[in-house]
Amino acid sequence: MPPYQLLLAEALVGAAAISSFALFLAKSQQRKIRLTITQDASLAGDVNQDDPFNMSKPEEFINGEPIDEDAFWFKMRNRKLLLVLLSAVILALEGVSLGWSAYSDGQNMLAEHIFRTTFGLYVAVLVLLSVGQCTTDRHSESVIHITALTFFSSVLHFCAAILPSSDSISARNLQAFPSSLTFWYSITALYTLTFAIIATTPRGPPLHFSPSLIYSKKTIDDTTNESYENVCGIPGASMIDYLFFRYVTRVIHLGSSVSVEIGDLPILPAKMRATYQFFRMRMNLRANPLKPGWDLAWRLISVNKLAFVVEIILAAAAAPMWFGSPFFVRKLIAYLEEDPDRLNKGWGWVYAFGQFASLVIVTQLNSQMWYLATSVIQIRLRMQLNTMLFAKTLVRKDVVSSAASASDEKNDKKSKTADGENKEKGEEENEFSSKAQVMTLMTTDVDRVAEFPYHVFAIADSPIEIVVGTTLLYSMLGVSCFIGLAVICLFLPLNHLAGKVVITTQDNLMKARDERVSLMNEILGGIRMLKFMAWERSFEKRVMKIRERELKYQKLNYRIEVVFAAIWEASPLIVTLVSFWHFAVWRQQTLTPSIAFTSMMVFNEMRFAMNALPETFINLLQVQVSLKRIGKYLQLTEVAPVPPLSAAPAINTIAVQSANITWPHDRSADSSAASTPRHKFMLVDLALKFPEGQLSLVCGKLGSGKTLLLLALLGEADVLTGQVICPRSPPDALASFADQKVTQEEWIVPGVCAYVPQAAWLRNASIQDNILFGLPFDEERYHKTLEICALISDLKILEDGDQSEIGERGVNLSGGQKARVSLARAVYSRASILLLDDVLSAVDAHTAHHIYFKCIKGELMHGRTVILVSHHVQLCLTGASYVVALDNGHLLFAGEREAFEASPVKATLVQTMGSAGKRQGAASTSKNPSVSAGHSTVATPVQDDVEPDPISETSSTVVNEPQANVERKAPRKLVEDEKRAVGRVSRDVWELYVKSCGAYRYWVWFLSILVLGALCPVAENWWLKTWSGSSTEEAEAKGPVYYIVIYAAVTLTGVFISTYRYFVLYNGSIHASSVLYQQLLETVLFAHIRFHDTVSRGRLLNRFGKDFEGIDSRLADSFGRSIIFALSFFVMVVSVTLAGGVPFLIAIILLGFIYYDVSKNYGQAARDMRRLDSVARSPLYSIYGETIAGAPILRAFGASSKFLRDMLRCVDTNTNPNYWQWAVNRWLSARFDLLSAVTVGVAGLIAVSTPTISAALAGFALSFAGGMTWTLLFLVRRFVGLEQSMVALERVKEYSELKREPPEYVEPRPPASWPDRGTIKCENLIIRYAPELPDVLHNLNFEVHPGEKVGILGRTGSGKSTLALSFFRFVEATEGCITIDDLDISKMGLSDLRSKLTIIPQDPTILSGTLRSTLDVFDEYEDAEIFEALRRVHLIPSDAADDDVVEVDGVEVNVNVFRNLESPVSEGGENFSTGEKQLLCMARAILKRSKVLVMDEATASVDYATDELIGKTIREEFANSTILTIAHRLRTVIDYDRVMLLDQGKIVEFDRKLTKTSSPAVLLSDPSSQFYGLCEATGENEFTMLKNLAGV
Repeated sequence: MPPYQLLLAEALVGAAAISSFALFLAKSQQRKIRLTITQDASLAGDVNQDDPFNMSKPEEFINGEPIDEDAFWFKMRNRKLLLVLLSAVILALEGVSLGWSAYSDGQNMLAEHIFRTTFGLYVAVLVLLSVGQCTTDRHSESVIHITALTFFSSVLHFCAAILPSSDSISARNLQAFPSSLTFWYSITALYTLTFAIIATTPRGPPLHFSPSLIYSKKTIDDTTNESYENVCGIPGASMIDYLFFRYVTRVIHLGSSVSVEIGDLPILPAKMRATYQFFRMRMNLRANPLKPGWDLAWRLISVNKLAFVVEIILAAAAAPMWFGSPFFVRKLIAYLEEDPDRLNKGWGWVYAFGQFASLVIVTQLNSQMWYLATSVIQIRLRMQLNTMLFAKTLVRKDVVSSAASASDEKNDKKSKTADGENKEKGEEENEFSSKAQVMTLMTTDVDRVAEFPYHVFAIADSPIEIVVGTTLLYSMLGVSCFIGLAVICLFLPLNHLAGKVVITTQDNLMKARDERVSLMNEILGGIRMLKFMAWERSFEKRVMKIRERELKYQKLNYRIEVVFAAIWEASPLIVTLVSFWHFAVWRQQTLTPSIAFTSMMVFNEMRFAMNALPETFINLLQVQVSLKRIGKYLQLTEVAPVPPLSAAPAINTIAVQSANITWPHDRSADSSAASTPRHKFMLVDLALKFPEGQLSLVCGKLGSGKTLLLLALLGEADVLTGQVICPRSPPDALASFADQKVTQEEWIVPGVCAYVPQAAWLRNASIQDNILFGLPFDEERYHKTLEICALISDLKILEDGDQSEIGERGVNLSGGQKARVSLARAVYSRASILLLDDVLSAVDAHTAHHIYFKCIKGELMHGRTVILVSHHVQLCLTGASYVVALDNGHLLFAGEREAFEASPVKATLVQTMGSAGKRQGAASTSKNPSVSAGHSTVATPVQDDVEPDPISETSSTVVNEPQANVERKAPRKLVEDEKRAVGRVSRDVWELYVKSCGAYRYWVWFLSILVLGALCPVAENWWLKTWSGSSTEEAEAKGPVYYIVIYAAVTLTGVFISTYRYFVLYNGSIHASSVLYQQLLETVLFAHIRFHDTVSRGRLLNRFGKDFEGIDSRLADSFGRSIIFALSFFVMVVSVTLAGGVPFLIAIILLGFIYYDVSKNYGQAARDMRRLDSVARSPLYSIYGETIAGAPILRAFGASSKFLRDMLRCVDTNTNPNYWQWAVNRWLSARFDLLSAVTVGVAGLIAVSTPTISAALAGFALSFAGGMTWTLLFLVRRFVGLEQSMVALERVKEYSELKREPPEYVEPRPPASWPDRGTIKCENLIIRYAPELPDVLHNLNFEVHPGEKVGILGRTGSGKSTLALSFFRFVEATEGCITIDDLDISKMGLSDLRSKLTIIPQDPTILSGTLRSTLDVFDEYEDAEIFEALRRVHLIPSDAADDDVVEVDGVEVNVNVFRNLESPVSEGGENFSTGEKQLLCMARAILKRSKVLVMDEATASVDYATDELIGKTIREEFANSTILTIAHRLRTVIDYDRVMLLDQGKIVEFDRKLTKTSSPAVLLSDPSSQFYGLCEATGENEFTMLKNLAGV
């Protein structure tokens, strides 16, 4: 009989006792849970009653619906009946043995058989009870218990069977009962069979979950996998499937199909979905609010406490097991030393098997721990934080637009100290002041916190490993091990120091990287302006300068890392050296193979533990910084909550009572909430009451605070004193309307608002989706809306009509179209209150007239309260029943229209009539206080993405492309779907990288160093073998010093070479980063403008940001290490084969095939998951961007809940590939770990069975066999990581090969003085956007004489924009030519052409920085010239008299910022109103002084009085220049020399002779002219005025 029978029986009874206790605990726990669930449900009901963000539906909390449940349980019942049969047989055999033992007289034997029978009975009862179970929970519980018990029993029996027997009891037992051995082995076999059946039994039926609950329609449409079983296999996986991740195999097989889409991947279980995680965090935070400090960290840990606890337990259990393998290796080699002839192999087999078993156990524990850390906790943390941050963004006060930029802090120092305020608070306030910073929080910081579980296990694992490892070493080396460990302790401070240095260089690197990315962001946002001005080269230099600095830090970072790695490589070697020296030289002990090889393995293992601790603490510090930032953001001021519509009776009163209002500032840290901010813009002492159901008009000069007033009504501004009453939409208004079917009469809902900002906010979706904005489609209302917003003719021009996709931030629509779509959204909405901010300025006079009478005064607005901000006072007065006039934050007038007509205020705001009026107008504006003081914004704090794109009539090459055929086909994508490559990374991508790193000589040198590096470990181990295996005489003759010196020389050479190879590698990598970036930057800057219109900026930034970050910091590492691991694997195989001979070679070849198969499948799946993950991230970032930019608009419409739901969908879509990416990794590890254990086990068996292998040689072979599989695993991982990093390079390469614009310079270049006259000639000009599209301009012929001022008029889509763009060659002439001063512009270089002409676009682009840097980008002008230009555009008063300065509480507010050239300009010039930005662009043009000036709606957002003064300035400043002006306001061009009327790309009215017959005056005298018709459409008053101005 096998030995240790009584011990075995006791262990089995112990296992049964533990199992029954666990079952008892689970039962009582379930009772508790049932109770709490019912309480929770009622509590959740109470909490969520008033929570508009409660997104959860009951069906979202289940894993899925079971598929064919009855058939599944029928199958299970049959399986369990088979198990009942088996356990009955086991019980019968145990019973017979028990009877026999009672009959014979053995006290121990009787006890042993009673224990065994008890265990068999317990298992049989469990199996019997499980037969009737038909619920997943109960069935799953039974399967787990039976599996654990039968596994334990099988393993114990197997161990007992292989242990060499020296047990006298068993011998006696055999004599007494001869069949007992047969019985014993039968029982072992039956337990093993039972285990095999139960371990492969599924724990639940396959599930189906409706994809529409978590995916968008697009994701579902893309799905190619039709399988109905679409939920991840975890809930129903059998125990074996679960432990070896067999449920991932489905995903691995998907990887081999042509292309995988997100919808094809199995859906994750309920607890891994965004809604569930958001619900848990939301409940936690609503129950008690967040406190500063560590509170957020504790909340996250408490919500995920179970997972964290299990992770720590697994880590603690695995820690001592890591030394199992070295322990058995030592025993095995010691056995070989004692029994070189293998006379008694029993214990040899035990040690070989022990090594295999210990590896299987530790890798299983490790696999499960990493699965928890990466696939569960990390993903949950990311979801919880992202959803919380997003929900916060929806309610946070929008301080972004109004916060100061950093440079302003410096200027404000004096005032700060005077106030006794501390500077830090200002900085905190600014921490989230730019949209990019909030974006960083949602991406970088969240990622950093989510990676925390990777590091947390080291806290439990390291201390245990150190204790166990030291004990093991002491047993071998005695005191010498402490000498060695003391040396390790000397290395620890070095690690710490290196860690500190790494953090500072990393900080510098991140700063440089942020600076580069934000500059790129501005450049891509203002790419049109850069091209108009021909500034590409100068900005390229600017970016490359920052890039050089960034790469300098990257290089430094690499160098520190290499030194760090050298310490890490050297520490175990030096420690081993010191220990061996002390052991062999100092204490004169004999170094045997069992001691030498085992202590090396142990030192190597302990190195991980010792280095992991300092690394973990560094990571913890970084996580703490990120958590602090996230916590701070979650505690920022919120807008006042709005009760649901059902809760409160709708009040429609809108009034302001003696209020002081300012731009929102975060006062969460401030003690006095109502302190007056310094140098901020304020509306002072307002008292207004807007009439219900009527139109009210708000007017005033630019920068007078009109937008601020609207925002105050929406609850977005800070009211310092007094009160503002205005109904607001509840956050879930849109979500609650989504499914309602209502009649036209019930359409308008009292108390709901809609808001149209000055800079239109549009989503990247179709025009129809933008207008409906989540409301049900009502055909009649929708078409009426399109008609009254004058969109019908635009939709006819657009190829796909209202299904045309709007590009990111509306790039493919003109300014007017964007404004009208934005207006249509508000008109269609169910709001009873509409706040319209300057909707008329972006459209031409004719359209403005149409919108005012048909829309604002039309039937769809009947009974709605409309508050309109406009400069078109003359037009809008007719229907307004209440008028408010503001001036520099003061109320000039508020009252009925009749009173306004009579008041003197009207005269300053309405365009002037005669000379007397002109003087009065000039006087009133001489004190023009167009002020947006300091960092206050007199702008819209609402803008798209990061800055408005300069899109306008001259703006887009994508706009008017009429389509010849009329039939409807699927709408064309404007913003192309992000491409992702399929299959392997192509060869030319690899070639590109190899060439970028360096030339031929570099590679020869690099590869030779790598080969040397791979050979070093072999030399070390070979020398150890020689030393430890030398005979006693030889060792004594040479003495230990001889061996130790050579060993030291070999090891240190190895360290030097392995360090040096990284220096070589990283130098090449930095070179590649520099070359590749320059290529990409140049190509993108010089790409056709059409490319920038069709590719979203986020996607380009992704290439410059995320992808390059990967190329800079990860690609080289993966590349170098892949080669290093491949070489060392090859060297290991060769050395093991040479040492162990043919049996090793055969084993390696057989295992090699399995390895190859596993890694090939893994490679494909991992690549696909990575690509899907990258692509799924973009929509998530887009919705972040859209929401951060449009938060006030979302709140105004009550769309917050709808957006939160959309965001949860995006999170689920992104999480899925992310989860599977990690799961696929674990799948590979589980298989490689098993193969690794087999390899080591086989090596042990071969060593035991081959007498020719000496103990020293066996040590050599085993130390490599263990390392070989790790090397292979890392090789496969690194190589796939390398392919994934190559995906980034592939994406960069795609954009580095774009078609470029024509060359910058063409010889012969035009003379430096060109153009000196300004004659423009157009001959037979025909333009089409693409060869297959129809002409846009038809055969234009005209001539403009030097110094002439020509107005270009025409409806939207008449070709005005195309004509303007053709002067700058944004579109090339198909036929004909344009000559300026007799030079054909198509024959000169683009930079020469564009730098000599000037355009002032409608959507002004200004770069952030200071006023000076915006106006004078390259430091070419003196301050005096800049101030003069600002005076010319009336941003600062021309006379010496100072501005009106208002004092509130003794503090100056509303000071003119334009007097200080150091005044900060925030991102995209957000702290100025649109009008002010247009004037700044005008000032820039005045500084440049070109002979040819094109103006495109350059003063659309400026009030009439200022516009008039500007007109005068243009006539004076550009008296000798030729000016072409595209205008909507007819008065802008009424006193020009001539006007040109375009219609459908043809000139309708313009005279070619010099007789000036097409001057406005002549055309106005001719009632048959089209110009006359245009003027007449503006209305009677305006028409009379125009005639006056034209002198008719």
